[in-house]
Amino acid sequence: MKTFKFKLLIPVVAIIFALTSAFATSTSSNVADLAIVDGYIDAPVPCTQRIDCSPTGLTVCTNAQGQQAYGKMFPSQTSCPKVVFKP
Repeated sequence: MKTFKFKLLIPVVAIIFALTSAFATSTSSNVADLAIVDGYIDAPVPCTQRIDCSPTGLTVCTNAQGQQAYGKMFPSQTSCPKVVFKP
């Protein structure tokens, strides 16, 4: 009887350990969060001065002078309507 309980206990403990390990680990870093996109300053000529920005974040992307950068929806666009963020 004791051998049967012991043989049943090992797989149950292994399954519980596997489930808790699976829920304890998570992949919080998203590839899109790590991507660098082109941001463009609108002055003096719209969408010509390029700086590195991120597609997501909390703080808008600016250059050293404090001018806000904007992104293009498509690379062939001549305007920059998309808000981009600091990497």
